[in-house]
Amino acid sequence: MNLLAFDIGGTHLKYGIVTDTGEVIDARLADTEGAAGGAALLAKVVALAAPMVAQYAPAGIAVSSLGLIEPHTGAVLGAAEAVPGYAGLSVQAALESAYGLPVTVENDVNCVALAEGWLGAAKGVAHFLAIAVGTGIGGGIVIDGRLYRGHRAAAGEWGYMKIAGKLWEDHASMRGLVNSVTAQTGVAGWDGRKIFAACDEGDAQLQAVVAEWLELLATGIANLIYAFNPERVVIGGGIAGRGEPFRSELDAAINRVLLPDFQQQSQIVLASAGNHAGMMGAARNWFLTKRFF
Repeated sequence: MNLLAFDIGGTHLKYGIVTDTGEVIDARLADTEGAAGGAALLAKVVALAAPMVAQYAPAGIAVSSLGLIEPHTGAVLGAAEAVPGYAGLSVQAALESAYGLPVTVENDVNCVALAEGWLGAAKGVAHFLAIAVGTGIGGGIVIDGRLYRGHRAAAGEWGYMKIAGKLWEDHASMRGLVNSVTAQTGVAGWDGRKIFAACDEGDAQLQAVVAEWLELLATGIANLIYAFNPERVVIGGGIAGRGEPFRSELDAAINRVLLPDFQQQSQIVLASAGNHAGMMGAARNWFLTKRFF
């Protein structure tokens, strides 16, 4: 069985065909053009779907989207500033009206969590957290193998936590690290790759900034471990590209923060579902919602 899947982000719009085994057999990319507004984005998604529906005759359409998503109606509840006028619209309604196919819509990071639990770093794990560290920090919560959304589909918005008076995602995200390095050095043009390359080459000033950043990131994750007691914590986002050195550093930093009884209870792993995780997770959500699995 094949689905047409969309992964709607603030910058890019990924879409393609996903099988019931999680294989992406046709992947395409377009610009979101979010500045044009929510109505224009819905029209673009509907238009992009047309040739795919004609070619593949999918059983349904699965959508991963930025923003807080009401899972039953597919309506955008908020937290989608990258696309003005997107809140209040329903991707589900637009696609169902256009094609008469069953449609599901879920938050993008929740979809990544579902993908990691299906075929990625949390495969077979009943209790895990997926934490995306990028421009901000968000995540997905899986309890007893099921996605936990919260009362108003806003669970996992832990980037808004305050730690030592600091908004966590403003300081512990990659954006926060870049801002800290820029402030310390007085030099612009930094990104994660340049920062860690300089650290690896022995830049003591940057090593000190990264150590402080890592401690703040670890403290937030430790708080989540106290709250949820997950078997695994899956770390995704751009920082995961640093690989095992970063995973090891973060694991050690978390254990320095945790009380002894909590150390080593939760395994820290890097996301492994790949670049199509949003589409894969959207498909997984569709199959679970429609009770195919």
